[in-house]
Amino acid sequence: MISWLKGEIVDTWVHASRTGLVISCSGVGYEVQILKRDIELINEEKEVILWTHQIQREDSSCLIGFLEKTDRDLFRKLITVSGVGTQLAIALLESKEANKLVEVITQKRVDQLIKCPGIGKRIAERLVVELHNKLLDFSCTTLNTKPTGSLGEGNLHINIANEVKSALINLGYEETEIENALRKYEKSANCSLSKTIEAGQAPQIPDFDTLFKQSLIIINTETR
Repeated sequence: MISWLKGEIVDTWVHASRTGLVISCSGVGYEVQILKRDIELINEEKEVILWTHQIQREDSSCLIGFLEKTDRDLFRKLITVSGVGTQLAIALLESKEANKLVEVITQKRVDQLIKCPGIGKRIAERLVVELHNKLLDFSCTTLNTKPTGSLGEGNLHINIANEVKSALINLGYEETEIENALRKYEKSANCSLSKTIEAGQAPQIPDFDTLFKQSLIIINTETR
């Protein structure tokens, strides 16, 4: 089972509704399908780390990759549900961030699940019945427990990130571009965090004003 890859991006690809990349690891090129939102974040990167799940069939094998371990782990939960295959699980993760998807399932929000392309009422009800109890521990240990001094919406202080998101929505910005900006800020901030820790200094969680201003800069830079 290949569960983690680190290497140079050789190529990116799009096949119908599927997106992915080829990553070179020790001279071997691995073709990996990834989330569309992830490929938007790594298009300009030379090297990438992916958490992967290997799908092995009698006549083929494929790799599904994620920038966040949380997404990979939730993907593995989703495909255990009867009727939810690889592409449907990916569609669910494309429609909602992992923490939001766990919240919808654990709160038995069938009405929210059926808004995802390809998810009918029957599949939505199966997701709720089969996973709502299994995801209670998942949501507590994987989504809500943050390392001390961590950054980003996957690592940023969740309350600050939500406040910034709400403020930007009120200013007329789209939810997708705000989330993209938060992820990009997190990525750059994590590099600074690693250097801070290596230097033996105490890491700092960004305050509202800092995160708000930096998110605005990222959004406005990309829309020029």
